[in-house]
Amino acid sequence: MSPKANISGIIVVNKPEGITSFQVISRLRRILGEKKIGHCGTLDPFATGVLPVCIGKATRVVRYMDGYDKSYRCTVSFGAFTDTQDREGTVIGGRMPELHELASMKADDFSGLRSIFASFIGEQYQKPPMYSAIKIDGKPLYEYARKGISMDVTPRRIVIYSCEIHSISVDDGLTADFTVSCSKGTYIRTICNDLGMKSGYGAHAKALVRTSCGPFRMENAYSLEEIEEAVTRGELDSILLPETQAITQLPIVELTKDEAIDIRLGRQLLLSQFEGRIDKPDEDAPKVRYALFCEKNWIAVVFPDVKEGEDILRIERVIV
Repeated sequence: MSPKANISGIIVVNKPEGITSFQVISRLRRILGEKKIGHCGTLDPFATGVLPVCIGKATRVVRYMDGYDKSYRCTVSFGAFTDTQDREGTVIGGRMPELHELASMKADDFSGLRSIFASFIGEQYQKPPMYSAIKIDGKPLYEYARKGISMDVTPRRIVIYSCEIHSISVDDGLTADFTVSCSKGTYIRTICNDLGMKSGYGAHAKALVRTSCGPFRMENAYSLEEIEEAVTRGELDSILLPETQAITQLPIVELTKDEAIDIRLGRQLLLSQFEGRIDKPDEDAPKVRYALFCEKNWIAVVFPDVKEGEDILRIERVIV
């Protein structure tokens, strides 16, 4: 059965290993028969897990998904640095721990290694890897890296909220399985590389699964095969989430019917009309977006602003 026309909503894809996020989108376009598709949070080809995908009209909320916190489960392999900071790269240094070192670490329950993991918790500045999609002069860094060109990349502020070690093994070299919860823009590959630096052995990401991206979790994720089966059975609606799921991080403001009409018509309103519901703008802080609702209907996204010396409500996007 072909998918219905005018599909709109969010599907949480469990991205498979070995393909890019863009290839996931290409396959979904074929499966769904819908060209208008966008995703949040690119995953490396070797990584798997949660990839929220917006379809049809729901693509209008992609812009509000950029700041999501994320969590990952990762296996780090010690003993070698790679140029990509993961298992797919070329080894560029590091050394395997010797047998007596492994025995000493195991006898001490890897306390030294555990303290290194704990040291990552908190705010820090991380230099993105050269093999990344960050653009300089219109080109992604990985294009420069493939040509052997090194670019000066500015470190970015990130926050590691938690870092939990599940297991440490010496059965097949020194590896550790851990979960990390972090702010947007955090590269887990780089954390693995830094673990290698701090341990003195070198390290890289051996396996990586994104377990959450904002409000979207692995338990609500579907493989491409499961999505295709749902389409074939005519049950696509059962796995589609409403676009409002993407804005749960935004403060919600309830409108009166008259206010909703004014917003829908694009009328400029003074912020004083929303005193107690929307805060005044702070010049030194990023603009805070608000989701406006009226009788459970999502009306618009707005932010407080200043125009000609007056505090106003700036309408960014009308939804209904």
